[in-house]
Amino acid sequence: MRLHVRAAERKRGEWIEARAGCSLMPDARLIEAVDAEGRTRGMVAYERWTENAVQAHMAVDSPIVWRSLLGPAFAYPFQECGKGVLLAVIPAHNVRSVALTRRFGFRETRRIPDGWARGDDLLLFEMTRAECRHLRNERIH
Repeated sequence: MRLHVRAAERKRGEWIEARAGCSLMPDARLIEAVDAEGRTRGMVAYERWTENAVQAHMAVDSPIVWRSLLGPAFAYPFQECGKGVLLAVIPAHNVRSVALTRRFGFRETRRIPDGWARGDDLLLFEMTRAECRHLRNERIH
């Protein structure tokens, strides 16, 4: 599958909101992987920007999409935006997302008991630019 990764307009955020179960903030910026027909196959949304950190939401419609999207997903915040820390917040019941987040190299830094719902912890993950093994000289178009 040949995909093109590009910046996406904020209004395209409905795609990731539906798949990641999030509601994006007004400061969200998006990148998307699109196929030859222009259909979105994967997206990363960045929001809650601070001077040195940003939170990410990631979703794909097929695992193979990560081949095209993974490098740019980390290049954008770390290389293009100059951030030093990337954050992810995931409910503990979402075991597939938790496992994938760990495989990507994020570290669990905080567990908030009942932070998502009663009996469901909220997990905070982080990755620093120095820890990121996915960086190449990628640019988002």
